[in-house]
Amino acid sequence: MFDLTKKTDYGIELMVALAKSYGKGPVSLRQVVKTRHLPLKFLENIATILREENLIDAKEGKAGGYALKKAPAKISLTKIVDALQGPMEMGGCFACPKANGCGQKDVWHEVGQSVKKTIGKKTLEDLL
Repeated sequence: MFDLTKKTDYGIELMVALAKSYGKGPVSLRQVVKTRHLPLKFLENIATILREENLIDAKEGKAGGYALKKAPAKISLTKIVDALQGPMEMGGCFACPKANGCGQKDVWHEVGQSVKKTIGKKTLEDLL
């Protein structure tokens, strides 16, 4: 089935922290690390990816930090997950050598598609 990587989990936490401060100016990663108890170096790497994917902006300097590029309601969870771990692979059958002859395949595919559809409708705003 579908599992979030640690990178994606931390990335979503970062995005939620930025969503809470949306419109109030940039947030430093050190603030996020302090309040969310996340590893700074790992969060720096995640922020770089999210910036390259045009989900966040970075501002350098003493009053710098990171901010969302769009309103929280305009950023889907699918976009964040895809940016951090690639397109969602749903269902456990894609790697199974017995998938072609297995009666479970269609059921798990349907469940996976439902999960994917639900996540696609959820935004950062829903997590606030």
